[in-house]
Amino acid sequence: MSVGSLGAGSGLDLESLVKEMVSAQRDTKVKLYQNKLDGYEAELSALGRVGSAIDGFKSTVQALNDDDLFTGRDAKIAQTEGEEVLSITTDNTASNGSYSIDVNQLAKGSRVMSAQGLFSSPDDVVSNTNAELTFKAGDSEFSIAVKAGTTLSELRNQINTSEDNFGVSANLVDDGNGNLFFTATSSVEGAGNSLRIINSTPTLDEDGNVIEKSSNEEAAVEELPDEQVVEEINAEESDIVDESDPLDIEGDDVDFANDGPIPADEEVDTDEASIEDADVAALNVENDIVSNEDEMVEDGTATLAATTSLDRLATEGVFSGMFTPVGDQAQDAIITVDGIQIRNNSNTFDEAVAGLSIEALATTEKATKVDISFDKNTVQETIEEFIASYNDLVGLLQQSTDKGAVLNGNSMIRNLQSSLSTELMSSHGNTSTFTSVFDLGVKMDNQGMLEFNSATFNDAMQRGYSEIAPLIAGEEGLAQSLDNLLSNYTGSNGMTNSLKDSVRRSIDSTEGTLEAYEDRMIKYEDSLRSKFTSLDSRLANMNAQGGYLNSVLSNL
Repeated sequence: MSVGSLGAGSGLDLESLVKEMVSAQRDTKVKLYQNKLDGYEAELSALGRVGSAIDGFKSTVQALNDDDLFTGRDAKIAQTEGEEVLSITTDNTASNGSYSIDVNQLAKGSRVMSAQGLFSSPDDVVSNTNAELTFKAGDSEFSIAVKAGTTLSELRNQINTSEDNFGVSANLVDDGNGNLFFTATSSVEGAGNSLRIINSTPTLDEDGNVIEKSSNEEAAVEELPDEQVVEEINAEESDIVDESDPLDIEGDDVDFANDGPIPADEEVDTDEASIEDADVAALNVENDIVSNEDEMVEDGTATLAATTSLDRLATEGVFSGMFTPVGDQAQDAIITVDGIQIRNNSNTFDEAVAGLSIEALATTEKATKVDISFDKNTVQETIEEFIASYNDLVGLLQQSTDKGAVLNGNSMIRNLQSSLSTELMSSHGNTSTFTSVFDLGVKMDNQGMLEFNSATFNDAMQRGYSEIAPLIAGEEGLAQSLDNLLSNYTGSNGMTNSLKDSVRRSIDSTEGTLEAYEDRMIKYEDSLRSKFTSLDSRLANMNAQGGYLNSVLSNL
């Protein structure tokens, strides 16, 4: 038998003796304290789960206690999935009824392009002097500084990466025949918002002085319409006889009356001869630019020539080289609602019909039927969520109070279970058609769980939809009564938190008692060690004396 330091003098295992004596005094009682703490921790955890379930159920109750839930509207659109032409969102101000909606025209932005022959390579220099281009579309505008020697490719990147860019995308298109076209597309929609590119660089004479535009020139520029395809090219075209119907609005691409040409849409003839004339005119524009620049250089006005060279990328001015192709003008969206034509500068019509936001997705060949009615599906979904949350809560309460469960016998849980059943079975709302939620297709089984019958619910909706709201929502509705009940259990002052606080205090008290007992056991062990140390010392002395006597006696 090994002997610890405590029994070194006497040769006895006093160390083990002390530990066994302390263990006999300590272990049983410490285990009782620990079991008590474990029970408190289990109870606290169970109360936490119950509290979370109550909070979750209360959220569904509050969702049910919403008057807007029963006044919401639903839009049913007669369209094929994957081929949608309309998207409609509603609010509770929308009127129930049917609408016939046509999408006659979609809103779109605009595109401008350079005339043929102006450019042949991305490395073409667009300006030999520091200059500035301004891009405008409707109320949107931004400018970029064009440094001397900037190439067409560099200008494209500069436009596309500008921080102030409101939605202009520049690109270069090569036709494979030695012609490079510069294009710019604007995302700004709506008639009258076609993209304009302006060379806003001041024009200098040979002495470096700014050449001011005459008032006539400025007026002429302002009067030029955005939709004109090539400015001043078709100035001598014959007048068009106005045979349009008053219903046809300028800028439309649909003949709503089907009785003749659409105003302003025939200003540009799209037959082959006209296209050829446009190409020739565009080439003449380039020749005019080149010849004018050559004359300027011969006259010694090199600065003026350098300035006008940037006009090849402008849509305005005597030397402009950009134009809007046919059909690429910005245009409004147009819909017809019950025979009334409505236009808007975007595809979303927020004010066309009260309570509806209509988004046009694609043009239609025939009217699309739209039915607006009460949003019964959302009401049903909310009630089903309420039932599922109720069952989760009741199931947890039953599990927590089963025989042997940690909350078995808990009065708070029993009271909550009883109160929930009472509220469900009570009359609410003072309606003449329904007395309780069980009239809406809700049933309760023998275990206290709720079930939902959609057929009974649909029948109730048909019998008296307007009386469902006061039964469920409002000051006298079921949801408000349940919310008041649950408020006693939730929140910082609710019974659930109060009970958890009580358990925490019990834990703290038990831990304090255990700690104090452990301190007493340490003192008890120290006392034993002191006593056995003294005993060990005396036994060591006695052993020494016995050994001396034995040696003396053996020598006699």
